[in-house]
Amino acid sequence: MQSAPPQPAQLSELAGTLRRRWRVLALGAVVGVLLGVLAWVLLPVTYTATTSVRVVPVDVSPSSGSSPTLDVATDAQLVTSGDVLTAAADDLDTSAGALRRGVSVTNPPDTAVLDIAYTASTPRTAAAGSRAVAEAFLTVRGEAAATTVQELQEATWDRIDMLEDSADRYPKDSPARESILTEAKTLGTRAAELATVDTSPGRVLGAPATPSAPSSLGVLPLGVAGLALGLLVAVPVALTRRDRAPDPGVIASPQDLGTGQGSAVLDGTADASPEDTWDVAALMLDLPATAPANGPVTLLVDGSVGTQSGEGLAEALRRRGLPVRHVDASALLESKIARGWPTDRKKATWTGELVVVDSSALASDALVATLGTRVDHVVLARSVDDDAVAARRVRSLLAVQGVDVALTVLLPRR
Repeated sequence: MQSAPPQPAQLSELAGTLRRRWRVLALGAVVGVLLGVLAWVLLPVTYTATTSVRVVPVDVSPSSGSSPTLDVATDAQLVTSGDVLTAAADDLDTSAGALRRGVSVTNPPDTAVLDIAYTASTPRTAAAGSRAVAEAFLTVRGEAAATTVQELQEATWDRIDMLEDSADRYPKDSPARESILTEAKTLGTRAAELATVDTSPGRVLGAPATPSAPSSLGVLPLGVAGLALGLLVAVPVALTRRDRAPDPGVIASPQDLGTGQGSAVLDGTADASPEDTWDVAALMLDLPATAPANGPVTLLVDGSVGTQSGEGLAEALRRRGLPVRHVDASALLESKIARGWPTDRKKATWTGELVVVDSSALASDALVATLGTRVDHVVLARSVDDDAVAARRVRSLLAVQGVDVALTVLLPRR
């Protein structure tokens, strides 16, 4: 008979694994919290102050009627440029490199405002640094605008001088001379406009407030972050950690099969044959000495595939002189079991019998758990060379359904 395909891990099984290995989780949590506290002790306390600057575009063509363009993203890059940081560093008596490590710039969406933040070890240093960088930015930007306007003026006057020299080569009444002088006059008007251009780069929107609380993380958030990180590492470790491997073919203890508190455990691994183990199991089960007259007694046996666990228990009960019916659940349609088999009508046909329902070959552990809710007793059987994970999964599913395992049987080696 082929082995049933492995079943996916159930949530109840995962929860049970984590409960059994709570020490791993506790260790991960403690180590994580300690790391968080250590980070709080070692990391420096910092303060952050912010200065808001409104950036104004420079209009070099006031008579054109068009709105001047403003590239806030480029201006944000200018804040951390060498010219700005060098100018601010001179005011603060520090280095441009030290300023660069503490400066950050943000642009609120749909605004012409730059928020210039500076982080330092003291509140006053943070406020002074933020203000100095903002003022240096405006100074450098204003100087750049003034230089641009001056260069335009010089280029315009040079063009006018060139045109006037060219006009002198034509007769006074020549149309070409008149056209050149007209162009020179237009450029003269342009030069006059450039002389009136406002090169104001913008303004500071209020002085930066001295920060009253650190911007660095405190012990509580760092401790919580460490706790979360510790559990994040500990959970997969707990789920994948393998218990100490027992001797090949030997289950270290009945607990390896996931037996629950109060469940009886029959360790028949030293018996000469499985028949001896099942004879003891038939005696240990709380069954009537004679066949019941008012209905059947049903037992669900879920064992290792290939061990014929249901047949073994049925034969042991027959040896005690009891009327026993053996039913192989794998011969039934799974949909029939899911709909409620065995029904009360079906059980009525079993009156006066002990009915052993063998679910060992069922491919679904969920169906095994469903059957467990419809019988009087549940027997969980595993041979010593089988992995106990499958048994723990079935027991977890039965526990979720409120079903107790009456007996766990450890069979001899196959």
